[in-house]
This record gives sequence, C-alpha cells and structure tokens, in this order.
Amino acid sequence: MGVKSSHFYYIGDLNFSNMKKISGFLFFAILFTGCSSNKGTEEFNPKTSAQIKSGLETFFENYQWKDNGTRKEPLIAVTSGEVARLKAAWKGSGAEHDVLANRFARVEKAMMEPVSFPPEGGQHNQWYQCSSCQLGLLTVDASHHKCPKCEKVYSGFPYDNVLFSRQHSRNFSLAEDAAWAWTVTGDKKYADFAASVLLGYAERYLNYPMVHAQVNDKSIDVAAEKNGKYSSAGHIAEQTLNEAGLMIPLVTAYDLIFDSGVLSSDEKRKIEEDLIRAMADCINVHKTGKSNWQTWHNAALLYAGTVLGDKQMVKQAMLDNENGFVTQMNISVTPEGMWYENSWGYHYYTLSALTLIAEGGKRLGMDIYSHELLRKMYLLAFDYLMADGSLPRFGDAVNDSPKNHSVNEKAYAVYKDSRLLATLPAEPTWEMIMTGRKADNETVQLQSVSSLIPGAGHAILATNSPGKLTAALTFGPYGGFHGHYDKLSFVFFGYGKELGVDPGRAASQAYRLPIHQEWYKATTGHNAVLVDGIPQKEAGGQLLAFESSASYAAVSAFAGPAFDNVTHHRFLLLGPTYLLVVDELKATDGKEHTFDWLYHNKGQNAVCTLPVSKAKLLPVPAGYSYLQNLAAFKAGNEEPVEVKFTDGEITTNLMMPGHQGDEIFTATGPLTSVEDRVPVMIVRRKGRNVHFITVIEPVPQQKEPDIRGLSMIPGSSLSIGIQRSDGSDIVTFEGESLGNFTVINKSESAGESVVLKSEEGK
Repeated sequence: MGVKSSHFYYIGDLNFSNMKKISGFLFFAILFTGCSSNKGTEEFNPKTSAQIKSGLETFFENYQWKDNGTRKEPLIAVTSGEVARLKAAWKGSGAEHDVLANRFARVEKAMMEPVSFPPEGGQHNQWYQCSSCQLGLLTVDASHHKCPKCEKVYSGFPYDNVLFSRQHSRNFSLAEDAAWAWTVTGDKKYADFAASVLLGYAERYLNYPMVHAQVNDKSIDVAAEKNGKYSSAGHIAEQTLNEAGLMIPLVTAYDLIFDSGVLSSDEKRKIEEDLIRAMADCINVHKTGKSNWQTWHNAALLYAGTVLGDKQMVKQAMLDNENGFVTQMNISVTPEGMWYENSWGYHYYTLSALTLIAEGGKRLGMDIYSHELLRKMYLLAFDYLMADGSLPRFGDAVNDSPKNHSVNEKAYAVYKDSRLLATLPAEPTWEMIMTGRKADNETVQLQSVSSLIPGAGHAILATNSPGKLTAALTFGPYGGFHGHYDKLSFVFFGYGKELGVDPGRAASQAYRLPIHQEWYKATTGHNAVLVDGIPQKEAGGQLLAFESSASYAAVSAFAGPAFDNVTHHRFLLLGPTYLLVVDELKATDGKEHTFDWLYHNKGQNAVCTLPVSKAKLLPVPAGYSYLQNLAAFKAGNEEPVEVKFTDGEITTNLMMPGHQGDEIFTATGPLTSVEDRVPVMIVRRKGRNVHFITVIEPVPQQKEPDIRGLSMIPGSSLSIGIQRSDGSDIVTFEGESLGNFTVINKSESAGESVVLKSEEGK
C-alpha cells in the first residue's frame, strides 16, 4: 500500500476495578497510484500469539478478582476515562451532546409503555421466507406474514418467532441504553427501567422452551437433545451464537447499574444465576472450535465470567486449548489477517466479537490489541479496495466496505493507523466520544493497488487508468459453511461501479432454501466455469504467477481438484481499459466434456448480435432453473462472440473468439434475491482441451471503445493479440502453463515495450 507502519505503545484508560466525513459526511478518497499520504509517527510493537498467551497466563496468575458484594464500580463495561468523556459530552450543548440525547430519547419513548416480553424464544431470519417463491416475507402484523409475490400468508411458529427474536434483541438493547443513561445522567429512572428488563428475563429465561434454528416443529423436544444434536439451541434465541450476542448488552447493562441502588441482593443473585450464568451455561454446551460462533461464545463468556467473578469461565474464553481466543487466532486467521471463511461479511462479523474481547480485556488489564494477527484483521481490507470503495463480494457476503465504524473507531484509538481514520465519520458518534477522538478535517487518501494475498487465496488487480479499473480473483482454500464453490471466479469494477458480479448470499439469508445451495453457493452463480453441468467440489486452488505495474496487472492460478477428470487454469490481465480472461481446460481422462463459461455483469440486459438458435441448456444443473429471459445464439467458425451489457452510463462490451459448435446463451439471474436480476452470459463449448479467451471493456457514454479486435496469433505458443485504438497488447504464454507469460504493448505513440513478464513460481 505504500504506507509506513505506525508504531507506538498503548496503555489505555485505567479501569475502576484495576486501580493498582467533512461537514457532515464521510470523505473517502481512493487513489490508484502514487504514494499514500497516511500518517503514522509512533511505534506499535506487535506480539506473537505465544507472547499474548504468556501475557494472559501471567494475568490470570496475578489478577485480583472482585467480589460482587463489595465492588462499587463497573468491571468490564466502561473505564473511568470513558465515563468522564461521556459526562463531558452530556454537559455540553453541541453535536456530542445530541448523540447521547438521541440514544437516551429511545429509552424515554420505551419507558412510556410496559416492557413487551415475547411469550417464547425467537427464530432465525432464514424462516422468514416464502418456501415456494424463495422471497423474504412482509410483516402484516405480529402473527401474519405475507409473501410479496404469491401473497400467501404464513402464521404461527416459526414465522411469529422471527419477530419475537427482533423484540428480544430490542429489549436487551434498550436495557443497555437505559443503563448508559443512568451512568451518564445519574437519574435512577433509567436504572429502574434497565433492572425491570433484566429481572423480567431472569424470571423467564429458563422457562422459555428451547428453540433450534433447524427445527420448525414445536412437537419436537429440543431440550431433550441439548447435549446431543441440538447442542446449539437456546432459550431466548434459536442458536447459541445469537444468545452470545445478546450476552454483551445484558452484561453491560447489569455491570453499569450494579451499584445504582435499584437492585437488592436477592435480585442481583437472580439476574446472575437465572439469567447470566444460565445463558453462559447454555452457550458453553456448544463448543465449535474453528468458527465465528466460538469467537462470539468467547466474548460472551469473558463478559459473563467477569461480572460473575468466575475466573475459570474467563480463563476458558481466553486460553482454552481447543476453543479459547488464543487458539481461535492460531487456527482461524490467515498470515495476512483474513478470517478463514474468506467472506468479508463474516470477517467483520467475527472482528466485531474480537473487538469486544479486546475492549473487555483492555478494561481488565489484558493485552489483546497487541496480537499481530488482530491488528492485521483491522487493516487487511485496505489491500482489497475496489473501484467504488467496496470489498469483493466473495462467499456469504452482501455489500461490504472497510467503513465499519464501530470496530474501526476502537482500532484507530489503539493503532493510530490513518487508513482506519479514513473510514471514520467527521461528525460525533458514541464510539468517537468513548475513545476521545476529535473530528479531524484532514483529507486522508487511500490507495487501491494491485496486491497478492496468498494465505487467503486472493489476487487484487488495479490500474491507474481513467476508469480506475479493479478486479479480484479467488483461488484459495474453501471457506467452510460460508464459502462457495467458486474457485478461480472473479469480480470486475470500473468507473466507480460494480460490473462483473459475485452474488454473495441472498439479502434475506435464505440458507435453508434451495436457492442458496443451487445458485448463491453453487458455481452457477459465479464468473466461473461449469464442467458437464456439475458444480465444483470443495477445493483449494494454487497461485501460478502474479505481476503488476502502474498500467497492467496479471495473475495466473490453477483450480486444483475442483473438477473430476478436468484441470482448469485461468489467467487475468487487467490493462488500462480492459480485463482479459484466458481459461485453459484439459481433460485428464481423454474424453470429451461440455464446458459452460459463465459471466454475470450488472446492467439492464445483455445484447448479442449473433444468429438466434434453438439450442437448449442441457445438461441442466439445478442453478439454471433460476435463469429468466433466456435466449440462445450460435457462432460460426472463428466468428467473434460479442455481447453488450447496457447500464445507462456504462456499456460493458464482451468479446470472445468463437469456435464452430459454440452455443451462446443470455439470460438474467438472481443477485440479492430471485427478483433482483442481473444479466448473465453463458458460452458452451465441447472438447477434450478447450480455451476460452475473453476481453471485457467498460465504455462510458459518449466514448468510443478502445478495443478493436481480439485474436489468436499463430505459432507454437499460445499467443493473444488485443487490438486497441493506439496499437495493440500481445500476451504470450511459454510452455505448457499459463503461469509463464509476457505482455508486450505496441503503441503508435510510444513504440514497443514489455510491460509485464512472469516466470511461474517466482
């Protein structure tokens, strides 16, 4: 990134218990070349996992655990310095005061009515779908939920319980808001309200029948299998993951009002034993090891154990050999800092829990933020920036960017890395007040540059062209439950827009529905290749070569064992105005195979000028059933296949040399839902050894295309000519691999020059 690391030592506020945007919007500048203006003058000394572990072991040997009967201050929710900053903001009259006032106003409104406790535990949002139309439901009222397409109305369990889940979450959030209002204002009415919520749940928690995310039949006794197949069940939430999330506002509220005088000793005991410990015990039954679940479990156990004075529970959260924080970091984070699921949505979801662990640990006196991999987790996203400031939508992601204010604010307070500052709002937020950061009107410039992240298996390509083109290729290990069968898939951005798309997951979290397995997770939904209509297998790919310069960047990779009896190599070259995609597929069984080359590009439609055909998409993988507006075309021998994806300001031109027998299809496929469509192009080609050579060029309105032609150059080696308005680019591959390549630019104005040259494995 061209960013000088910032180095410093961070101590943080002393804990009570251990006293031994410019003008209202976020300015987010992205540069593609040149040096970063990031600042960083102090020194940060990262620690290895072994050093962190040693420090934690020393902490547990020496920490003086407070007796809840005698403590007079919060243990883990807040520090004295943070309280002082909040109170100063409240006493003021500016924007910082308004942040607090708005939060407390939510409590005032809620206090006007009795607390609404749902009669049962909640259910996962995956049930809030029409099973037939595979669309999210619309809420008519508390017990009626309608499909927006077929208008079928669903009632009862588990649909009503999805709304119960939202109410439970709202209740705990309001309890925390009220507890903060008491802490800042000293008005006991807020502490009383928070106490009423916590006591209400202490009465109900163990009496709520257990619910499980995969069970939609109330006659099934989930509790009977809590120590077996339904170990992830909960009382308030349908999975221990979500109960762990609720534990944080629960403990924060209790910690803040503990010494308010509104709770008797018996009431404190009831909240601690019948709610906090009971929930912690429920969570602790389901140990998950390498999982974002376990990270949230650890956060819950850290917070619960602290207010319960349970040293073993806290120690388990941090140092358990199979599930604790240290182990999680060792087995779940790549050397560059990517969470193993290879999805930005779940990277930040997990990082939210890790931030809670780091913040809670800091307030207790643990050194967590110094972990070298944790710091990398906060900063890695800046190596992935696409042309629109977003992050590639790999795996079960939706729409992600580095602008994750809640975690970045806390990370910036520790690391002082100005890339983090670039993502933070200029106007005050709660987190900004807590950390003490003041608005800084300095413009922080970020770069989007070509980068290789081998541990995660991603290559980012970027050029300094006027269109600020960027692309990303995924070749790494399979990401588990939230990973996709997408080896060598890519995304493409230009002119500040997303062009070639990966659908991520459905916005409605349709994990239980066929569309998730058959489209979103399947190869069909990606810019990839299908072999004989069969999706890829779980597989890790292999990097062959990566090279970059200011105007050109290229990557070559191998799909590994993604297919039976076929090898797949892919080469991407990002030039000043285009993306070249070269695919080489070879049969290892000597038989002919059918290859479907897939490309999804945002736009209104896909237009192909070839003769219309009556060809059918056979054999049909299940994912093809989600295609609509299907049209078929047939190419002649070497006749170019040209498709235009029109989208108002930008038209994306795709060009591919055709082969005799090619079948071309255009259609639309799902993006965020079955009704949110994106144009799709499929080129079907049969053979034993097959190449697909494609150039994709985004062209703004009122501009002429730069690409004038695409051709194979005769010779002993695979060589490709890209004819451009001012000359041509020649790509030549040596030997049997796409990993040995040379890119030559022949320009009428600048002559001939080698712009990229690789040697496989170097």
